[in-house]
Amino acid sequence: MGHTSDTHESDISAGTGVSDSNMNGGVSESINAAEGTAAENKTEAASEEAAESQTESEPVTDTAASSDVKRAYITFDDGPSIYTLKILNILKEHNVRATFFVDGAGDGNEETEDMYAAIVNDGNTIAMHSYSHRYSEIYDSEETFTNDLDKIHSLIYNKTGVDSKMYRFPGGSGNAVSKLDMSVFIGILHDRGYEYWDWNVYPGDPEGTDLSAAEITANTLRGVDLRNTPIILLHDTGAKETTVEALPDIIEGMLDRNIEILPMDSETPIVQQSAVN
Repeated sequence: MGHTSDTHESDISAGTGVSDSNMNGGVSESINAAEGTAAENKTEAASEEAAESQTESEPVTDTAASSDVKRAYITFDDGPSIYTLKILNILKEHNVRATFFVDGAGDGNEETEDMYAAIVNDGNTIAMHSYSHRYSEIYDSEETFTNDLDKIHSLIYNKTGVDSKMYRFPGGSGNAVSKLDMSVFIGILHDRGYEYWDWNVYPGDPEGTDLSAAEITANTLRGVDLRNTPIILLHDTGAKETTVEALPDIIEGMLDRNIEILPMDSETPIVQQSAVN
């Protein structure tokens, strides 16, 4: 998520070039392939946005019990990015912690590779959000899903020492892109003792710069007010500067409401999209 799945697809595909340009029809074939990839990217991005943008009125599975203290969970998908350090500093300044559902975007990137460990060292929760974030690969088969799952689990363990058992599906567990029924992939997670979480507050930051920091803040707090246990979906990517700008006001707005902001763990109430329940 975050930068949406089409961003990951295009980042990875951009290096293919015109490998057959020295052959008859090579340029045409490469153009056709690029057009096919672009169409696939648009389909995946639209599906992710549709899954992410569930309105607060739509039912989700929420295991939260009533409590005198309202608790909320800020989550960031798609990092680490060039903004991760800023996010971590804002969290520290407000003495709160969050949850980062990371992918392989920072693996091998000098600017962001150290951020996996920084997330954990600051007391935040690190969790899995796939390695590639490429829908066409992750959801193609049990084998491709398992390979990707192994890769992100190993990356987190090697960078941080954390044996993560928490997962968030790219596009959510109710996405419409998967070639197989999502119950297949959920079964793979559960067989390993992993659990998955979706979200129930959607501020809309995947739309990128279309939303101002003030709009993201207002959307977040409106959703927080509607949920017993808000699990907020934000994004940590290089395209989400307004999300970083909104974060202090989001935190302060929740603290003003006497809401306890916590990082997720295995005891966090489970919120899952209703499409697979």
